[in-house]
Amino acid sequence: MKIAFVTEYFPKSKDRDIKGGAEVAAFNEAYYLSKNNEITVLTSFEEGMERETNIGNIKVIACGKKRSYTQKGSFKNRLTFMKAAYDIGKKMDFDIVVGYNFITYISAWKIAKKLNIPCVARYHDVWINNWIKNIGIFGIFGEIMERYILSRDLSLIIAVSNFTAENLEKFVPKEKIAVVHNIVEFDKVESPKYHDTTISCVSRLVEYKRIEDLILAMNILVRDFPDLKCKIVGTGQMKEKLIAIIEENHLNDNITLCGFVEKHEDVLKVINSSHIFVLPSEVEGFGIVVVEALGCEVPFVASNIPPIMEASGKKGGLFFNVRDFKDLASKIKYLLENKELYNKLKNEGKEQYDKYQGEYISKKLENLYSSAIEKYN
Repeated sequence: MKIAFVTEYFPKSKDRDIKGGAEVAAFNEAYYLSKNNEITVLTSFEEGMERETNIGNIKVIACGKKRSYTQKGSFKNRLTFMKAAYDIGKKMDFDIVVGYNFITYISAWKIAKKLNIPCVARYHDVWINNWIKNIGIFGIFGEIMERYILSRDLSLIIAVSNFTAENLEKFVPKEKIAVVHNIVEFDKVESPKYHDTTISCVSRLVEYKRIEDLILAMNILVRDFPDLKCKIVGTGQMKEKLIAIIEENHLNDNITLCGFVEKHEDVLKVINSSHIFVLPSEVEGFGIVVVEALGCEVPFVASNIPPIMEASGKKGGLFFNVRDFKDLASKIKYLLENKELYNKLKNEGKEQYDKYQGEYISKKLENLYSSAIEKYN
């Protein structure tokens, strides 16, 4: 099959300089599907990219004006990218086109209409009625775009979790929805444990990720564990506010905001070197990074939202009541003090991680794409 992926961002090389969950999914799926299919990726033109390049068997085309990575806003640049991706894609030869996030669904759908081929949306989360709550007043544009794309005649929507699929059923006929979990797979990283007991967190620094709850939990924990450290990997518009909370609670010696870490391997080293991984988010489509923690055999403490519980299989970690930083602190303390439970979670986590291997999941995707093409024709 000749498959087009439209994704706002994509790695510049096989080193996987990846910034978010949608890009992780796009890269892993492109990598495995490219073994038996022709994969072309239409993505943004970032600094350090060539207009056209190949990553293994994946052909990558950078579209539009050169732009920097952004997590929200930047409407003009995003619209420019959407149009550029369409202008390039409509002139190419594909059997099917797949969009990977809200910014790319419309471009993918329009390319498919122009080429008279099926369009698939790889769907991470449903935000209808929650856009403004999650990102503020500018979320109104996301609300409009999501409602628009779900009203189009998409051939198939492939949700990353049963939770997302159930939410999609409120807006899309059930027969147009399938569920295929994300591929979560990486080479084993070698990195020694940090000298001090360390908590790690990998997350965008945005409001709905609730990083402030981790900071406030740390403020409680250091009373019993004064040498406890916390390393937070990620960037976002909440950075200055989080710095203020850290300083206000005199936690500068305990908490490090690591910023954006370019290489995925280096992100994994932070997780692998830590003793506990924490994800306090109240909004997730799947929770890839929790599965990565399972693969590193690092027990986690995460919010008790359905996508994370589904992704982890409720194994390998403990769950706290979302937005309750006192409960988060309590769960972390319990795990730090209970060595038998810690080792149990460490062992069962690795077993759960093994369920997300690329060969198995890419085959499911390949069958769905092939079926969508057959039905369309």
